[in-house]
Order: sequence, then C-alpha cells, then structure tokens
Amino acid sequence: MVNTPDKVSPLADLAMPNRPAGRQPQVELSERLCDSLVQVQAWPGTMAKVHKAISDVTGTRPAKGHAAALKGPVCIMPAGPGRYLIEDETENLEIRLRAAIGAHLGAVTGLTHGRVVVAIRGEKAAWVLASGIAINFDPSAFPVGDVRLTHHHDIGVTIHRTAEDAFDLYVFTSFARGFWHWISTAAEEVGYSVG
Repeated sequence: MVNTPDKVSPLADLAMPNRPAGRQPQVELSERLCDSLVQVQAWPGTMAKVHKAISDVTGTRPAKGHAAALKGPVCIMPAGPGRYLIEDETENLEIRLRAAIGAHLGAVTGLTHGRVVVAIRGEKAAWVLASGIAINFDPSAFPVGDVRLTHHHDIGVTIHRTAEDAFDLYVFTSFARGFWHWISTAAEEVGYSVG
C-alpha cells in the first residue's frame, strides 16, 4: 500500500468572504482539493492504445478537440497534443493508469498534490476572469464543457467551463495564494462570497 501525505489547502487562511453592503454578491469563489489528478502523455504513435488504456481504467475515452470527457466522477481534460489531465474520486488512479499504460506507451504523472481547483460561479464569473485572462469567454468561442490552457501573468491555469456561468480553474499549488489574491481582488468589484 502506498503511503501518501495528507492533503493540505494552500488557501485555508485566505478564503474570507467579501459581501458588499447593500447588494448580493454576483460570484461565488471556492477551493477544491482533488482526490486524484493525473497527467497522461502519449508517446508518438501510441494514441489509440493510450486512449484504450484510459478507457479501460476510467470507463470513458478522451473527447475530441477542446472538450472534456465526463463520466460520473471522472473528468478527462485535453492538456496538449496527446496529453490529458484526468481527475477522479478514487485515490489509486495514478497506480491503475501506470499499470495500464506502462512506460512503453506514455508517461503518467501524479499531480494530486501539485494542483488546486479554484471554482468561480455566478452571473459575472466570465467577466471577472476576462479582467485578467486574455481569452474569449463568450460561450460561442468557449462553450460549456470545453477546456482552455492559458495563464494569468506567470501563473499557468487550466480552465474547464462546467456551465455557462461556472468555471473550474486548475492552478499549481505553489501559485494558488497569488492566484486567489488576484481573483478575489478582481471579484471585489461585483461582490463575491466564498463557498
């Protein structure tokens, strides 16, 4: 049995609600620690076999284009050519993917402790994000279910649009405090609560 360290929130002492006097908050910010987050990189010429291995382990295949593939608690997000971020509730996801893929088909990297998810929801969620991230958040350009890889200044972020007014932002744990500072400051203009 693998002994893994306890998950510790990098934002535990920062997540303070801000409710402007006389009006309702227009966005809600929250933090989520992943149970299992794994990156899979297929070697050249192995995509079909890697897709099958991912399907055998998770019960679903990666989607085409920028779309995330969802099945129950499993979310498979594109993260580059032949590269996927896979999130699941089971803590042995990395071990199962390593066994199914092996070093001859690709690389499997555990990121559970290396990423934190900052979620933003509410009618002004896209507006808040657009104030500091230079991508088009219009649903016609970034539809529900799609994933974008981008950055805020030097902080890399994977954005999964889970609803028209909801986004999950996967951020390096070491940059989570700086990212939270930016997003909560940006949300002050419309008012935010912390869920």
